[in-house]
Amino acid sequence: MGGDRGSSEADRFDRRAIVAASRATGRLLRGASLARSRDGLAAEDLLIFLAIGHLGIDASGEIPRMTPCTYLEIAEFLSVPRETVRRKVGRLCDRGFTRCGPGGIVVHDIDAWLRRTAALMPTATGDGVDDPQADVAEARQPEK
Repeated sequence: MGGDRGSSEADRFDRRAIVAASRATGRLLRGASLARSRDGLAAEDLLIFLAIGHLGIDASGEIPRMTPCTYLEIAEFLSVPRETVRRKVGRLCDRGFTRCGPGGIVVHDIDAWLRRTAALMPTATGDGVDDPQADVAEARQPEK
């Protein structure tokens, strides 16, 4: 009806960017789903756990070092209320994901934190595969 507009709908989109975004989104959602089903971590619990590691793990030296972070630092980083962080961190501590001390909160096990980040963002940890068939096969694997 309107004639040729000079470009088709397909020309307006970067196919590779869409595929990459879709894969990354799928991995993120599968990782969050696994954290919920295997560990009982709701989305906000998982975000807070990841933020504690992000803010507190320093790998600039030969040995990773953990620096405690505070409820306020986490709350400001994630833009969530401090009381929400306090409640959720309490649950994370009760379940062994984090430890609370006089200096603040730290991840209890760096390897566990790394596994969860790898499940959410495999390419960030070097575990990612740029194979769409692998992504489809991974999505169809039954949970263990």
